[in-house]
Amino acid sequence: MLTRRLLTAAVGIPILLALIYLGGWPLVIATAIFEAAMVYESEQMFKARNMPFFARMSIFWVWSLLACQAFHLPLAWGLLAGLVVIVGGAVVLGREASSFEGALTTAWVSLYIGLLFMYLVAIRQMPFGGRRVLVFFVLIWATDSVAYFVGRRFGQHKLMVHISPAKTWEGTLGGVAAAFLIGALMAPFIHLSWYQGAIFALVIAAAGVVGDLLESQFKRYTGVKDSGGVLPGHGGVLDRFDSVLLALPFAYYLLKGLGIS
Repeated sequence: MLTRRLLTAAVGIPILLALIYLGGWPLVIATAIFEAAMVYESEQMFKARNMPFFARMSIFWVWSLLACQAFHLPLAWGLLAGLVVIVGGAVVLGREASSFEGALTTAWVSLYIGLLFMYLVAIRQMPFGGRRVLVFFVLIWATDSVAYFVGRRFGQHKLMVHISPAKTWEGTLGGVAAAFLIGALMAPFIHLSWYQGAIFALVIAAAGVVGDLLESQFKRYTGVKDSGGVLPGHGGVLDRFDSVLLALPFAYYLLKGLGIS
């Protein structure tokens, strides 16, 4: 299991670093592909519970939100475009008893993925955005990796056993502490003071932990172990980006609040 995780990371991390470095349309296109993969995985998860979900409508909505960010358009246009399609689809399919439930599941996934993941492009568009996206991922990876190893070695007290039985308080606090130290050390790299970098890292690490638990709850609700199997040792794309999704908007607005616009 660990070997597969390391091999997947050895391939995936250089690709992600290249996309961060390039930014612009290569990153936008890659983000759109990741979003479509996460929507597809969500569809499979809902199918496991025999719940309706409109994948094409969801992809339209998440891509509308991404397009607003890519072209610097008001976010409201993307929200309205998706809302019109979802409501319209529910009306057209209204003869089916499941149409309303499908509209709800589709709206939730579309906002969960589209409204959160677009902030990856938003951060990259900021001044020194490449550096800031890089530090963001370093913090997320450090939190996950240190939590994994500390939890396996010292974990005794379960964090939220009803959602994620493997996570412990020891591992979680170890991961957050590692991110805190790394944030303080890397702060000058993203033009922050050491304490601003530490606070930034603390918020990102905490949001990442909650985001991970949220996706775990989603999987538990639909009765699946992993969102997919495209990434050996990591599960699906949604599994790999679960910590990232919720942390991205926190990173964006925190950076702006620290005077980075």
